[in-house]
Amino acid sequence: MQKPVFSFNPSDVSGMRKLMDEFGNGQYPFSGKNENGEETTCYVYTDRIVLYTNQNNGWRRENIYHRDGTVEELFTEKWK
Repeated sequence: MQKPVFSFNPSDVSGMRKLMDEFGNGQYPFSGKNENGEETTCYVYTDRIVLYTNQNNGWRRENIYHRDGTVEELFTEKWK
């Protein structure tokens, strides 16, 4: 089974809710690269989307986009 490919706009809460409804089991991560060429891993749950970015500066950024539109941004560790 091929994994779906998608992109999302964090300011489009309605679009993110559609992703949560469609892929919200969080069972498998989605991997890719962002516009800066940084490695990303995305988990989609029914109530949030969690995006991990291995930034070029060596930090791992965690963005959490909640179903109600609130957003968290954390820098939890160095990855390199």
